[in-house]
Amino acid sequence: MKRLVPSFAAALLLSTAALAQDAKPLTVKVGSVAPEGTPWSEWLDGVKARLEKDSGGKVKLKLFLGGKLGGEKEMAEETRNGNLAMFGGSAGALATYVPELAGIELPYLFSSDAEADFVLDKIRPQVTKLLADKGFTMIMWGENGWHGYGIKGKCVEKPDDLKGLKMRAQESYVHIETYKAFGAAPVEMSTPEVLGALQTGTVDGYSNSPLLSQATSWYKGISHYTYTKHIYQPGIIVMSKKVFDAQPKELQDIMLKRDDERAGIQGVRLLTNPLLDNFKAAQKTVCTLSTEQLKAWQDKARPVWDIYAKKSASNKALLDAMIAAKKEFAAGKK
Repeated sequence: MKRLVPSFAAALLLSTAALAQDAKPLTVKVGSVAPEGTPWSEWLDGVKARLEKDSGGKVKLKLFLGGKLGGEKEMAEETRNGNLAMFGGSAGALATYVPELAGIELPYLFSSDAEADFVLDKIRPQVTKLLADKGFTMIMWGENGWHGYGIKGKCVEKPDDLKGLKMRAQESYVHIETYKAFGAAPVEMSTPEVLGALQTGTVDGYSNSPLLSQATSWYKGISHYTYTKHIYQPGIIVMSKKVFDAQPKELQDIMLKRDDERAGIQGVRLLTNPLLDNFKAAQKTVCTLSTEQLKAWQDKARPVWDIYAKKSASNKALLDAMIAAKKEFAAGKK
């Protein structure tokens, strides 16, 4: 395949050096873990063209791909502090600073792309406020996709198949508690370490989307990929509120436009089946779950929802809002 998408994320970093009120254009550094030639990088090219055109040349974007500007957690922190101006990545990465966002990645929270889109649009105002309270300005949703399990030696058709396995975990307690619910032993590990850990046996497998599995070459360290779809992981693009608030309203309005949002999301989704075919072509066994098998996973995962909701009233409020939106979506389908 010529084009791949970064799993979990893209990071957009804005240079604060260009904030002075003079004739110089604002230079926007755009960083991403995505390599060149991916649908995400093509999407960013489109965003770049639009912003530069709409601003009449007052904003200039400079793209840095392949993780050159750091990892998700570090960039989120720098963006929150105002040292970096824009970040795009997983909700889980931002949950370090906005704990409520961990709930968006609860296991088996969503059942379809359409439901996820509906719910995320409904909670957008709530998420925007949560982010603003912690120093971020919401720009738009992105896409990483549905997670599956990549491991060595077998498909994981039932939760017990994960029992005792050392599994790479994202730095999110929701991901860690999900592993524990299925009997696995989570090992927190940053993205660049994972492929080597798979190859040396430090970990037995990982949870992530087909697109991240391919973009990071993690699939090369496994023999089986089970598309459990246990977590839906949207991308999210935010800007440092300190940097955003320092801009004239004209540029703020341009930055807040989300004309490009659907293009970025659809670009990822169109790749899912071709990516799974790529795994098969690379001699990896790809497995899916039957309806009966799926229920066993859902039942085991449900206590993770309770762990999340009991941590704070604001967690419960966001979960309640998502459940209400799910019910509204279901009612609209009838």
